[in-house]
Amino acid sequence: MNNELILTEFARVINSDRYQYTESDIFLMENMQNKVAVFDMFFRKTEDGGFAVVSGIQEVIHLIEILNNTPEEEKKKYFSKILEEQHLIEFLSKLKFTGDLYALRDGEIVYPNEPIITIKAPLIQAKILETPILNIMNMNMAIATKASMITRVAAPIKVLAFGSRRAHGFDSAVEGNKAAIIGGCFGHSNLMTEYKYGLPSNGTMSHSYIQAFGVGVEAEKIAFKTFITHRRERKNNSLILLIDTYDAINIGIENAIKAFKECGIDDNYQGIYGIRLDSGDLAYQSKKCRKRLDEEGFTKAKITLTNGLDEKLIRSLKEQGACVDMYGVGDAIAVSKSFPCFGGVYKIVELDEEPLIKISGDVIKISNPGFKEVYRIFDKEGFAYADLITLVKNDEDKEKLTANKEFSIRDEKYEFKSSLLKKDSYSYKKLTNIYIENGNIIENLYSELLDVKKSQNYYFDTLGKISPERKRLENPHSYKVDLSSDLLKLKYGLINKIKNV
Repeated sequence: MNNELILTEFARVINSDRYQYTESDIFLMENMQNKVAVFDMFFRKTEDGGFAVVSGIQEVIHLIEILNNTPEEEKKKYFSKILEEQHLIEFLSKLKFTGDLYALRDGEIVYPNEPIITIKAPLIQAKILETPILNIMNMNMAIATKASMITRVAAPIKVLAFGSRRAHGFDSAVEGNKAAIIGGCFGHSNLMTEYKYGLPSNGTMSHSYIQAFGVGVEAEKIAFKTFITHRRERKNNSLILLIDTYDAINIGIENAIKAFKECGIDDNYQGIYGIRLDSGDLAYQSKKCRKRLDEEGFTKAKITLTNGLDEKLIRSLKEQGACVDMYGVGDAIAVSKSFPCFGGVYKIVELDEEPLIKISGDVIKISNPGFKEVYRIFDKEGFAYADLITLVKNDEDKEKLTANKEFSIRDEKYEFKSSLLKKDSYSYKKLTNIYIENGNIIENLYSELLDVKKSQNYYFDTLGKISPERKRLENPHSYKVDLSSDLLKLKYGLINKIKNV
């Protein structure tokens, strides 16, 4: 095994399934490599039946940068290790992405069956990107979407992503914390996420830190005082003491109060100070601790709660009146614990401008054909009313929408469910952006993705335009995602063509 090769970035491109290269060999032998394919990446359902949050577009664009910037000789070294077809090795070693990448931006709110990424490129170029793109997007969107669910329940209390140790490997920890920020988390604990994305990391202390000073009441107080002494003047001067190593109510909170007093920490302290609870009855303990802190004059002391939290436990803590200033959430976000497989797919929808479709007895798996884009329609109050998926070319509904004319949208499954949008009664926004054109990155759009906080702010702004009924986690009010009339005709025309053979 050549570890030097495995450690180069080009390994990400070949993080793939073999069938994509088997098929590429056939396409090459059949001289099909220059046919222009259109592939859509989308998903079919979410955990709660509502929306998802886009994250990972930045990494997908970087993936294509890697493909285009890796020297031919390095590519050949990789492919020679895993492929036997010499003509395919030569072709792939010279291959660069020359197509287009369309996408909804990081931080966008998106619904089932909407094209999140559309690749339009020569067939083999588009084909070999399938697994790497899905690998990136499924992990990123699972975490961003779960973070959105948890932070919506926790609001207005902030949530920190504390799950690196439970993440499924390096990329899952680093990119996952970034995705959690996009999905609404206030902060994270991972140093590499800070290094790569410029997002400051946060942390408190561990039980082993306290145990390192010995066993018992006095040892815990020494641990607290030592921590305060060395951390109070640092740039990251958060003084959050973990108080449940022995007994949070009878020992830990009292030691924290003594340590703060003896070290001169009070409400005038310019940094953050307070306690963390990580076990036991968090609601009960938090109220007891808040009472003691307030009695001693520490009214600005913060209380952080951790310990296997998710949206259900957080809702329960709120209902019990828990005293909390911050939630630290681990594996529920880091691996999207209750819905770990996001289920994004990558389907061909057009080849040389001929629309393609996959049909199935499982209705959810019938694809939407053709080269498409997504528009969001807003009502007079500014709330998102419906999304419309249109064909890029020759689409009558899109022309009416962009001219602000009267037109109807309807539910594909229930023809009687239709709405007439009258002229000047709505506004719209095109959600689909082009990030790569003819193999060249559109730098001004890409640079926006590099600012993760900007993507988070975009998410918050978009979330504010979603009605409360559609943001709830239990049985959210349905949101219309409709196909344009021309797209519907195309889809059912292809289905009838197949069925009538």
